[in-house]
Amino acid sequence: MKTNKNRLLGLILTILISLTTVALTSSTVLKGLRLGLDLQGGFEILYEAEPLVEGGEVTKDALRQTAKALMMRADKYGVAEPEIVPEGSNRIRARIAGVSDEATVREIMKKPAELTFRGPDGTIELRGVDFKEGAAKVAFNEFNEPIILIEVKDRKKWEDVTRRLLHQPLAIYLDDDLISAPVVQSVMTDGKAQIHGSYSLQEARELAEIINLGALPLKLTEKYTQSVGATLGKRSLEQTVYAGILATIFILLFMMIVYRLPGVIASVSLIVYNWGILLIYYWMNATLTLPGIAAFVLGVGMAVDANIITAERIREEMRSGKSLIAALKSGSRNSLRTIIDANATTTLAGAVLYFVGTGAIQGFAIMLMLSNVFSMVTNVAFSRFMLNLLVRSNVFRKPGYYNVREKDIRPLSEKRSFDDEHYYRIFDFVKHRRVFFSISGALTVIGIVSLLVFGLNYGVDFKAGTSMDVFVGKAVTQEEAEAVIREAGFEAESVVVGGGGERVSIRFDRVLDAEAGESNRLLAAFREKFGDQVSAEENTVDPVIAQELGIRAIIAVLCASVGIIALIMLRFEWRFALAGIIALLHDAFFVVTVFSLLRLEVNLPFIAAILTIIGYSINDTIVIFDRIRENMRFAKLRTFDDLCRLVNVSLSQTLVRSVNTGLQVLVAALLLLLFGSESIRLFSLAMTLGTAIGIYSSIYIASQLWIVMKWRSMRKKPASPSAAPAAEPV
Repeated sequence: MKTNKNRLLGLILTILISLTTVALTSSTVLKGLRLGLDLQGGFEILYEAEPLVEGGEVTKDALRQTAKALMMRADKYGVAEPEIVPEGSNRIRARIAGVSDEATVREIMKKPAELTFRGPDGTIELRGVDFKEGAAKVAFNEFNEPIILIEVKDRKKWEDVTRRLLHQPLAIYLDDDLISAPVVQSVMTDGKAQIHGSYSLQEARELAEIINLGALPLKLTEKYTQSVGATLGKRSLEQTVYAGILATIFILLFMMIVYRLPGVIASVSLIVYNWGILLIYYWMNATLTLPGIAAFVLGVGMAVDANIITAERIREEMRSGKSLIAALKSGSRNSLRTIIDANATTTLAGAVLYFVGTGAIQGFAIMLMLSNVFSMVTNVAFSRFMLNLLVRSNVFRKPGYYNVREKDIRPLSEKRSFDDEHYYRIFDFVKHRRVFFSISGALTVIGIVSLLVFGLNYGVDFKAGTSMDVFVGKAVTQEEAEAVIREAGFEAESVVVGGGGERVSIRFDRVLDAEAGESNRLLAAFREKFGDQVSAEENTVDPVIAQELGIRAIIAVLCASVGIIALIMLRFEWRFALAGIIALLHDAFFVVTVFSLLRLEVNLPFIAAILTIIGYSINDTIVIFDRIRENMRFAKLRTFDDLCRLVNVSLSQTLVRSVNTGLQVLVAALLLLLFGSESIRLFSLAMTLGTAIGIYSSIYIASQLWIVMKWRSMRKKPASPSAAPAAEPV
């Protein structure tokens, strides 16, 4: 067959252009990424707003203007890109990153916005509370110029002020910022006035809103806080990046060694995929946090999976005797349906989580959906484009380039069946189903007993209180840490020294008083004892917020599960859906059991890990279910043995894919556990456990459950009396 040098040249140029683009732009993209507080230091506060004036009301306009005032304060202090937004009907969430003096910024932020009217000498003549609520409005004068109408509560006071300052400026300040300086034109006796100036309509509206806000100043109370010291954040980032680089190198080497030329193509696609995800975050100016990294890990796993599914199907078609080009077409077509089913299910879960979740869960959901969509572009479309160029170049035609042995290729003319053992060694996975059901049942019972006896060790995210993780920078003993805490005047619920003896985790059942500066006092005590290099991560959650976070996390997981059931029922049948959802709940509950038995902390990153496990578990299960569904077209199902044969063949056909994908995700999670930061240690542990149990449940639980349900339906509805299947205890 004639060599097509143009296609080979096109492939080489595609790879060179892709990798060169990644190399030249990666530095800019990485430097421009907005990192979350847990990766660079800073603080996040959820304020609850209430009126200072008795009988007042917190309106949406007042909340919006208060958020704007907080933004102005942060800007004035020199904070880079503060994120301050209203939330709900009476809350404001502020995220401030990269500050050197957190205590000062927090003190400035929480003061109520104060509107004042000042005379030429700076004397405060009127305050915001002197104006009638909502009375400031925009109107137009005879020249169709915007003016602001205002009205005060005390007419006598207003008359006195305007009389004394006649023909003088009466400047308007919000906090210490000059907003406007109108001149008093006449003495006003009816309590009303007009503010004239060279205002645009937008400026006039903003001034009216500010005055109305001043008439209803809001008191802000901290309900949730998360604070990470700059040193600790930088250390977490460095450790996480190091672990991520190790995981990436392992995955790329694995793909190239195991799958050879398709593995090289897959590696290029994965590099472009990782770069593209970060580029999109850079363009969106989105914030990358630990839950986002959780979804990124899952996305990489599914991206690898898409390449492995395609490579395995092409190998399978080549072994059946098809030509290289025919195998590429057939393998790509057959694998596309599986990839779409798996990605659609996970994307649906992400969409549900985004709409019912909050905060960290929403961040996880956005990254999860983005990863799935972009994976289809890079690891399906782009990867197959390069594979087509490779195959159609007719240069690399030997089966060995695609990890297929010559002796495994059968003539195309030979008659074959779906369960032909020439292609796969058929393992009897179903034979010991009762053993695996018993093992899983026992683990479930242990988990239930553990939860009833011990419960879960809830972190402050769900329990309320204050937690502080103090990075000392040198080895410290348990006795030394407890002594410092006592000397500072505190009694902690628990004190744990970890991180090689350099990290002290302190938990308080109560919320440390921010007004009294209790957390600052405790941090100062550690710095006095161990030096200025001490950095800390603080997390404070009000009881009401803790309850809300717990309820919304449960709702998020349940809604995602319901969404997955619905989609699988549409694409498959209800028995597949039920078996799949039982398997993924089995996986999640196993991790919960381990955390309960070992008394490990359950917090928002743990929830992100559970969601990641659910996403991976259902993805793995759907790949197997898709092969079972495909083989059902060729199988004759009359007896229980026929069902067992169908499932054993399908599992054997997808076994290499399941093991290879699971191994790579498992190694990535292990590397995060071993080399990642202390902040994501529990998340990484949950991921490692979940990945391992997910591989087990997809093979030994989900498929076996489907057999049980399918067999029962076959027994109830035999095709004819003579075809009635014999009873088989399952």
